[in-house]
Amino acid sequence: MANSDRFVGKVAVVTGGASGIGKAIAARYIQDGGKVVIGDIQTDKFAAIIEEFGADNVYCVKCNVSDRADVDAMIQTAYDKFGGFDAIFNNAGVNIFKDFLEFTIEESDRIFNVNYRGVFNGSQAAAKAFIEHGTQGAIVNTSSINFRCVTPNTTCYAASKGAISMFTRGIAVELAPYGIRANCFCPGSTDTPMVGQCARDRFPTYTAPKLAIKRMAQPSEQAAVACFLASEDASYMTGESVFNVGGWGIA
Repeated sequence: MANSDRFVGKVAVVTGGASGIGKAIAARYIQDGGKVVIGDIQTDKFAAIIEEFGADNVYCVKCNVSDRADVDAMIQTAYDKFGGFDAIFNNAGVNIFKDFLEFTIEESDRIFNVNYRGVFNGSQAAAKAFIEHGTQGAIVNTSSINFRCVTPNTTCYAASKGAISMFTRGIAVELAPYGIRANCFCPGSTDTPMVGQCARDRFPTYTAPKLAIKRMAQPSEQAAVACFLASEDASYMTGESVFNVGGWGIA
């Protein structure tokens, strides 16, 4: 049963939607009545996702978000399969937990090519599609607590997420005349496959003491914020970075 009907008749694209926060966003959007196109490189997960959500509700496409042609094709799929396109969740991301002094430029480039370039490609392709079809759509980008609080071994990741947050503010200004909103949400520690063993090992002694809610978030808790930003409940919000981080730093 749907939690609400706020996305009935709406279609979203979710990058990195085959697992973690992205899959939770797709689930919540569908629960609230919408249809979803998932773009991901984890094609081995597609059959199980379709079985779980139903072929009438979700369609999966292989998409490398750093490749603009892949992104354009993914968005066109929303029109071809579901007859519309109303929101994009630029969620695909990678991290490499590694001491900065040991980082290679190739590793840094990989993080920026997926995290920042993926958001650039998705946002620009979505905006052009919205404008062409006269849609006052929503762009929701996944940033991170690391935009505000850097943790060890995440310097390049934090830099990419800071770029995403500032990029989102910029496009919010430029796209406002078209009725397009752009926001990002900033998850804290969340129990997903992306969290490496290093981060899990140090959570009890390093991360938990900084939190008011002393546990990792569930992906569904982050998806609730993301879907709010895509909904009409957030119709007066644009250019914002919304933190959902368990009270990090206030206790």
